[in-house]
Amino acid sequence: MQWLLILFFTLIVSGCQGLQSVDTANSNHSESEDLIVINTSELGRKCPISHQQQEGFFIATGKRNSQPTYEHIDLKYLNSQTFNSTTTIPPHSAPDLWNVMGESFSLPVPNNKRIRYYRNWFVDNPLHIKTVSKRAEPFLYLMYEEVQKRGLPTEIVLLPFIESSFDQFAHSNKGASGLWQITAPTGKSFGLEYWQGYDGRRDVIASTHAALDLLEYLHDKFNGNWLHAIAAYNTGEARVRNAIKSNKKKGISTDFWYLELPKETRLYVPKLLAMADIVKHKQEYQYQLDFAMIPASPAVTKVTVNNRVRLKQIAKHADISSKQLYALNPGYTAGYTLKNRDNIVLLPKNNIEAFYNNIDSRLYVRHKYFIHKIRIGESLSELAHNNNTTVSRIKQANEMSNSFIIAGQRLLIPLID
Repeated sequence: MQWLLILFFTLIVSGCQGLQSVDTANSNHSESEDLIVINTSELGRKCPISHQQQEGFFIATGKRNSQPTYEHIDLKYLNSQTFNSTTTIPPHSAPDLWNVMGESFSLPVPNNKRIRYYRNWFVDNPLHIKTVSKRAEPFLYLMYEEVQKRGLPTEIVLLPFIESSFDQFAHSNKGASGLWQITAPTGKSFGLEYWQGYDGRRDVIASTHAALDLLEYLHDKFNGNWLHAIAAYNTGEARVRNAIKSNKKKGISTDFWYLELPKETRLYVPKLLAMADIVKHKQEYQYQLDFAMIPASPAVTKVTVNNRVRLKQIAKHADISSKQLYALNPGYTAGYTLKNRDNIVLLPKNNIEAFYNNIDSRLYVRHKYFIHKIRIGESLSELAHNNNTTVSRIKQANEMSNSFIIAGQRLLIPLID
C-alpha cells in the first residue's frame, strides 16, 4: 500500500507526462499492475485515459473526512474543467427524468381532435398531473431503464400513467390489476405467477417485464405498427385485427385513426400521445403544470430474499415504515415473502446502507454485503482483491457506470461466501 501512495504523489507532481510514463514503465507487467492516478491540477489538459486503464484502477483522492453525497462523476465533465489541488468537485446532479424521456420520444403526434381534447384535459387538471407524477417517483426510472434496454419507444414508460394513474393498488371492474393493469389470464400467459399471498400483476418488476413482453409480442404481430400494438394492449389482439380486416374489405385506410374500435380504445391511444406531447414540451407548460421532479437515476434497489419473512421485519431492518415498504412491494398481498423461492424486494436506494448494516438482514438475503467507507489511496481493484471478489461485482452492486471513487464514499462490498 505504501508504494502505491508514493507513486500516487509522484504522479501528481509529474502530471500527464507522469501518467504516460507509468503506462510505459509497466508495459511488460500484467494488467493487475497497471495504475491510474488522476492529477486534479492537470485535468484541464485532458490527459488520455483508456477504457482498460479505467477498469478498477482509479485511486481514491479527496479529504479523508469528507462526506461526498455523490457516487459517479462524468469523466467528460471532469475533463472539460480546470482544477487545482484544492478544488472541490461538485456533487453529481442527475437531470430530471421527465426531460430525459421527452427528448427521446419518437412516436408521431398528429394534430387531431382526439389528441387536442386530452392535451387540453391534462392542462385543465394540473392536480392530476401533480398527483400522478408524484406516485410515479419510485417506479419511473426502473421502467424507463427496462424500456431502454429493450429498445422500445420511450413513450411506453407513460402507459401506467394512462392505465392506473401510477396507483400500484389499482384494480379494474374487468379484473385488471397493478400499475400496468394486467388481467390474470394475460399475466399467466406472459409469465406472471399467482400464489397464496402473492399476485404477480401487482409485483412492480414482474409486471413490468410481463407488460413489455406483451407489447413486444403485439408489435411483432402487427408488423411493427406501434399504435396498433398499443391499442391491442388495451382492447385485445383480436379486436384490432378484426378492425383492420374490416377496413381492408371496405378499401379504406387501416391506420389506427380510421379503425372502428371500442370508444375506450379509440381514446386510449390519443390520451397516451397527448401525455407524451406534454412531457416532450414540458417547458411550455411550466406555469400551468407541476410535474414532480424525478431524478434520472435509480430510486429503488432490488434485494433477493430467499426465505419467508414479514415485510414488517424487512422494513425495520431498512429503517423505513411498513407502509412505505408495502407500497414498493404490493405483490406480497399477505405482507410476507414466500418460502422456498427467491423473492425480489424493492428497497429505497437511500436505505440500502441501513439494511445491510443490520446484521439480522443477513439471515434471509441471498446476496450478502458489508458497507465499506473508501479511504485515500484505495481503488476498486484493491478492494476486489482484498475481499475475494471482482471489480465488476462491486460496480454492479453499487450500480456504478465507471470506476471513479473518492475518499469518504460508501460502497457495498460482496461478502465472501
